[in-house]
Amino acid sequence: MIELNLFGAVDWEVELVVVIGKIAQNVKAENALNYVFGYTATQDLTAKDWTSRNGGQFVLCKNMDNFCPLGPCVVTKDELGDPHNIQVRTWVNGVLKQNGNTNELIHGVDKLIEYLSR
Repeated sequence: MIELNLFGAVDWEVELVVVIGKIAQNVKAENALNYVFGYTATQDLTAKDWTSRNGGQFVLCKNMDNFCPLGPCVVTKDELGDPHNIQVRTWVNGVLKQNGNTNELIHGVDKLIEYLSR
């Protein structure tokens, strides 16, 4: 449980987590999904008011205890299907705050794997 009263403003953003299942080095986008084991979800939490407290230090406001809740499970890639068309939503206290789709990503999963495996 995150003690939100410790922070003046907490921002949240649901993220698709790609679980890589084997060593991936210099992977081309067209082969990238062959390296994926599965997927899960996380909340990218940010203590927004801590950014101004720490001279704009962005890393500190993302590294609080419990600020990257993950899971609770990994769905294998064959169970999920196309990672470029997944509905993602965030509710806060029962209110829908974020409603998007991975088809809105600037860079698709395959391109991100290619870039990060360089």
